[in-house]
Amino acid sequence: MKRKIFIFMIVLFLTTTINGWAEEEKGFGTSYNLGEVIVSATRTQEYQAEVGSSTTVITSGEIEKIGKVTVAELLRSVPGVSVTQQGGGLGSFTQLYLRGGSPGHTMVMIDGVEVKYLMEHDGGFFDFAYLTTDNIERIEIIRGPQSTLYGSSAMSGVINIITKQGEGKPEFSISADAGSQNTFREMLGLSGSIEKINYSFSISRVDSDGISSAADGVEKDGCGITNVSSRLGFTVFDDSELSLVSRYTDAENDLDDGANQDDPNCSTAKEMFSSKIQFDQPLADWWEYKISFSFLNTERNYQDSADSVDTTEDSDSWYKGDIKKIDWQHNFFPFDYDTITCGFDYKEERGSSYYRSGTWVSKVNRKSVDNQGYYLQNQLKLWDEFFTTVGVRIDEHELFGTENTYKISSAYIIPLIGTRFKANWGTGFRSPSVYQLYSSYGDINLKPEESKNYDFGFEQSLSENKISFGLTYFHNDFKQMIGWDWNTWKYANIDQVETKGVEVEASVNFIENLTLSANHTFLDTEDKTTGLELSRRPKNKSNLAINYGFLNKGNINLSITHVGHRWGDTANTIKMKSYDKVDLSASYDLREDFQIYGRIGNLFDKKAQEVYGYATPEASLSAGVRATF
Repeated sequence: MKRKIFIFMIVLFLTTTINGWAEEEKGFGTSYNLGEVIVSATRTQEYQAEVGSSTTVITSGEIEKIGKVTVAELLRSVPGVSVTQQGGGLGSFTQLYLRGGSPGHTMVMIDGVEVKYLMEHDGGFFDFAYLTTDNIERIEIIRGPQSTLYGSSAMSGVINIITKQGEGKPEFSISADAGSQNTFREMLGLSGSIEKINYSFSISRVDSDGISSAADGVEKDGCGITNVSSRLGFTVFDDSELSLVSRYTDAENDLDDGANQDDPNCSTAKEMFSSKIQFDQPLADWWEYKISFSFLNTERNYQDSADSVDTTEDSDSWYKGDIKKIDWQHNFFPFDYDTITCGFDYKEERGSSYYRSGTWVSKVNRKSVDNQGYYLQNQLKLWDEFFTTVGVRIDEHELFGTENTYKISSAYIIPLIGTRFKANWGTGFRSPSVYQLYSSYGDINLKPEESKNYDFGFEQSLSENKISFGLTYFHNDFKQMIGWDWNTWKYANIDQVETKGVEVEASVNFIENLTLSANHTFLDTEDKTTGLELSRRPKNKSNLAINYGFLNKGNINLSITHVGHRWGDTANTIKMKSYDKVDLSASYDLREDFQIYGRIGNLFDKKAQEVYGYATPEASLSAGVRATF
């Protein structure tokens, strides 16, 4: 098998390179909007229009205008993304579903560091509950399979949150706001550069009395969240850089006992630390490389004692996990129209857990699994119109052996009429988590989940990019999915799932400083084992955003989200009502270095449940100030 893959890789590169020799670049010099520069889609800097995958980039400027406190709230407006909070207050358990896939099918990264929980729930996905928007430069969302570049857990896509890099004179920033539910938020930041050193640092704190997580509850479930992030860069040679990025989260919040069940003294505390050191160096005009080492450590503790609601409760638990990863990437530029990317990564995942209820104890001593990955990709650009990327990856897992993934992605631009066509086909996989392998309910013989995915669509720009719209159809087949086997009371490869749908996007900017953007996602899901629809995935989800800047000092942003009917349980017996949510934010610069801002969440005070039995916040108001020195 390895020999066949090796031969395939050689043929791949010879084919694309020889084809490239016959072509000459022909620039049309048109004003076609190429979009934002994006890194996560190909591991090299490319414009969005030059990438065949469906992508969304949320910049720091947009984050400030939208005025959301958490990253999860920002991601709700992205096509193909569904977000659910198990209790609508800050700090509530938050999952993300991309194109109908499970939460563990989307790889989430912070500055390129994979972040997820190895030992909790089914393991292997990220809880967005505590991730705030402080110090973020941009968020890159790539929809569709990305396993050829990132390996396990990138079956549905990748989300990369990138923090700000310091530049120029030292700048100190401070902001503070207060609002409903006794919510207080403070942030301090410092950034800049001195000769060969650039730096960026921020610390933020959010405290809130919250609401009752249980829909029928009355006892409030509060939270406190501290986030610290830093980025340090040092120019070693004239064109080489050594960088260090880190992020630390410390949070605690109250919980309820479950759907519609109050609990006065159930709580959780969580810590997460991620860091990456990286060295980038060009060795020639046609060759550059980067080598990095990243580390992630997570820990969460739960406590639930007897109370007036339930006098028999007596449980506590903790879950610990860490990931170490080395990545060595090389980029080759044999021709102006050809980029070859190849590399190697090694990852070790470790975890342990403890659970006690009364006298019953379940414990997992520290266990680990490792994986070696080899990836190869070729990007071809012809006439500044045709862009195609072909990639292959081989993973060697400690337990289940070899897993091979492939992908081809293409985009074709017709600049004279402002049209872009795009298409993708790829495979993906997700390794069983440490918990699924080694817990009392685990099985070391589990196989990886696998997928085949394709999508295709078009984008159209009119009136010098003042109007743009597009449509994408996607289809995903997942097999060997890990589910719960009620016969053995263990995890098993028993599920097969199909998800398919359409993403529609449009944007209008006829009036200066006024932008209207909208998107709609239609999603159809089926569990092939049972014939039922997947839970918590709405068939229809729509977003509308209106942004208006005035007097070169102020900005108003109105966002409207519609979430359609979906099932609240896997048996399809609880049908969740559709709901609409309207948020309003505004800001005004009193001076160049002093801004006031305010937000109204759930403007029309609509009641809704995202997860059955759990509440969402009523209308809320907050206001604050931001200053830079």
